[in-house]
Amino acid sequence: MDDRYAKKWQALVGISLLSFIVFMDYGIVNTILPGIQADLLASVSQLQWVMNVFFMGLAMFMVTMGRLGDIYGRRRVLYIGTVAFGIASAVCGAAPTPEILIAARAVQGMAGAISLTCAASLVTHAFPHEEEGRAMGFFMSITAIGMAVGPVIGGFFLSFLSWRWAFYVNVPVIIIGFLVCRGAVPETPRLTEEKVDWWGLLFLVPGIGVMVLAIMQGNAWGWGSDVMIALYAATAFCLVAFIVTEQRVASPIVDFKLLRNPMFQSAVFVAFGLGGFIGIGTFLPALFLINIQGMPAYVAGLMLMPITLLVMIIPPAIGKLVDARGPVGFMILGLAILVIAAVVQIFFVPASPVWYVLLGLALFGLGWGFQQATSAVAATSALPPESAGLALGTLWTLWNIASSITLAVGGLILRVVDQSRLDASLAANNITLSDQEQHVIRSLLSDPSRAEQTLGELPAKLSTEIAPLFHDSFSAGYSNAMLFMAIWCGVCLIGVTVTGLRARADRSQTEPPGGSV
Repeated sequence: MDDRYAKKWQALVGISLLSFIVFMDYGIVNTILPGIQADLLASVSQLQWVMNVFFMGLAMFMVTMGRLGDIYGRRRVLYIGTVAFGIASAVCGAAPTPEILIAARAVQGMAGAISLTCAASLVTHAFPHEEEGRAMGFFMSITAIGMAVGPVIGGFFLSFLSWRWAFYVNVPVIIIGFLVCRGAVPETPRLTEEKVDWWGLLFLVPGIGVMVLAIMQGNAWGWGSDVMIALYAATAFCLVAFIVTEQRVASPIVDFKLLRNPMFQSAVFVAFGLGGFIGIGTFLPALFLINIQGMPAYVAGLMLMPITLLVMIIPPAIGKLVDARGPVGFMILGLAILVIAAVVQIFFVPASPVWYVLLGLALFGLGWGFQQATSAVAATSALPPESAGLALGTLWTLWNIASSITLAVGGLILRVVDQSRLDASLAANNITLSDQEQHVIRSLLSDPSRAEQTLGELPAKLSTEIAPLFHDSFSAGYSNAMLFMAIWCGVCLIGVTVTGLRARADRSQTEPPGGSV
């Protein structure tokens, strides 16, 4: 037996633990946002950044980190990234201000990109070929459990300890993971002569960052202001330069040549549709459940758990059907379910019954489950085996870019509708406020939990009249954000249907009977 297989199961457990915390962190933050909001006096815009910079870090550095692992050794890169993730987690937990928390979350996203690219390949390297499938099944199960329990653990910490422990908990898990990995994980040799696309990274990072900043702050700064015009110009320059650069470098972050393939196009539509829904669908529901419906955080975590449980259950359940029939039909079905999920959530109101809220959340998880693995199958089946890694890296990059964009747009819609609805409600109820009271209310828009606490200092009659208006205005913003999501996913559904069916027709003309698409 090859020496590198001697401690394969120990290596598998250790690598799985190091990846577990990244996947758990993906969901754990959702249910602690109200605690962050109250403790750090964070605005909803700042809460968006807490979520968004993590997605942006994943999007912008995934391909680069994977290539660094191929060049310098995946074990080395994974270990460095995990240490960085642990340090960033400790800083998140101790953050005294929203700004420091946001900066540390950005580092978490960049470090998390390493785990998503290097860990799985290290698992297959630690096992003989005939056992790779079994090992990957175990690895994926552990990471899926991390996603499933994340919201519940976050809710537990917020309810009984502090939101800060949702970040501190990563540190001991990382230490245990390193202890298990010690002496068991074999290093990979240099696997490629390709170079890191530093020029592409130089344009992608500011391009996406400035674009998201413009979307999120445009309403506050004025869409036609000088600073916004400068942001538009910077976004256009960086993204155009990125596209031009990617056409010329030998090892691009995003290989736009892949987009010529109809099957890969269909996978990209899924990445934009599902990735977009994940951006909004993992941010707003926790705020709604805790702030609007008044649920304890741990109960809200349990309410969110069906999403990730279905993501864990559905892919293996449909695996044989995907092999037999191809991924296209399942991708179309998944996006159609997401459209229905968005429509159901449009009608979330403070008095919505638990069963109806669970229906909207479960439909999100169901649609996600039908697309999670099938989009990867579509992306890789469209290309030669040697291009599979590049295809997946490109797909996940576009996936997380979509999450960042829709989270920014959805948050903008929430704030604009929230403010206009509140102004209309105050006028309709003939409520006149002093300048100081108006300042308080506008500073607390889209923050019902802190609004009620602050309004409690006002005369009882005024507080009683105004407090319910915050719930109604937030619900209106939520509904309009989900309307945007329904339209977004509907457009992507049309795209995946057209390109997927075209790919199926093209493949049927070139493959012998029995092939599947």
